Amino acid sequence: MPERRLKLYSRTFWRTGMTFTEVLISTLILSLAMVPVLQAMSRVHFFTARTEKVSRSLILAQNQLEELRARAASDFLSSWSCSSQALGGGYLGTVSADTDPLLRTVSVSVGYDENRNGVLDESEILAVLRSRIARLQ
Repeated sequence: MPERRLKLYSRTFWRTGMTFTEVLISTLILSLAMVPVLQAMSRVHFFTARTEKVSRSLILAQNQLEELRARAASDFLSSWSCSSQALGGGYLGTVSADTDPLLRTVSVSVGYDENRNGVLDESEILAVLRSRIARLQ
């Protein structure tokens, strides 16, 4: 910081430094500038965590759908529906499928169990995939 305040200490010595008022004002300006930065950092952290949960839910839903497609090759007529199946890491999946013998409509919902009750609620669903799976002949 440039030396602005010079006070005569004695006839031969000069004293340099900042006054208490200058330190107080610079601290106030710094704290006012840091509040928006800290708020932005907390928002970024929230959205990063949310994006990570959505991405993981989508990957798990795709895996569930691929398992159903593989199951269709050998066991097409059994029931595929399940509710709040644990997928690991606090994620739950729900599969609903109709019972058409030739072309099934399948819906896979995956989400993070926020309240840890073991049931996938509507507010916890982060990814929904719908597909049709045909019977292989």
